[in-house]
Amino acid sequence: MKYRKLLTLSSGETQKNLHPAVPKQQCLIWSENHEHAVASIDDEIHPQAKRVWLGFEDPNWCAHPVIYAYEKHWKTGNWELVERKKGNIPLVNNNPFKPDSESVFPVNK
Repeated sequence: MKYRKLLTLSSGETQKNLHPAVPKQQCLIWSENHEHAVASIDDEIHPQAKRVWLGFEDPNWCAHPVIYAYEKHWKTGNWELVERKKGNIPLVNNNPFKPDSESVFPVNK
C-alpha cells in the first residue's frame, strides 16, 4: 500500500472530497523508536513506519496548513487517522532521540 492510499477514508470517499487542496508530494514517516524520514506519497509504506504525517498544498484555501496524522494500530495493523492539526510538516530525516542508533529507514543511512 502507498502512503497516498491513507488519504482514502474507510467509506471509500477520498480525503480530497473533504479537502479542496492537492496532497503534498512528500510526507513524514515515523518509526517505533521515533526516527523520522521523508518519503514520497507514491512510495510503498515502509514496514517500520508506525506514524505518517500527510498535508495538502493550497495556500489560497486556508491561512493555516493542516497536518493529517495517521497511526498504525498496534493490534490490528490498520492505519487510522488519529489527529488533524494546524501546521507545516517538517521535512527532515533523522533520529532525534537516538542519533547514534542504526537507522531503520534506508534514506537515513
